[in-house]
Amino acid sequence: MRNQMKSMLPLWMGALLAMGCGGPLPEESQEPQESIAIPEQYLEQEDPSAEDGTVSALRACCYIRCSDRVWRGPYPNVVYGNCRNHGKYQCAKRGLGYAGADWKDC
Repeated sequence: MRNQMKSMLPLWMGALLAMGCGGPLPEESQEPQESIAIPEQYLEQEDPSAEDGTVSALRACCYIRCSDRVWRGPYPNVVYGNCRNHGKYQCAKRGLGYAGADWKDC
């Protein structure tokens, strides 16, 4: 009987977590909210820091270099700070060693 209880406990906890906790949202949260549109004049502005060799966060992509010394990329969906880990994974997937990673303009 004790073993059955021990095996059922994780199942019950999983079911409880899957159902979630909490009830309906408050009425103020259920109202449709207005979407905020960004004017087009602000979407394609040139970044003044791009002239000195830096890359803006909106235009940065991850590039990796494996042991064959070939730069691969761009990987635009890589989260900032995770380029090195992504490079190690991609190089290992190709059977090569990791040599470096860098953020460059897309």
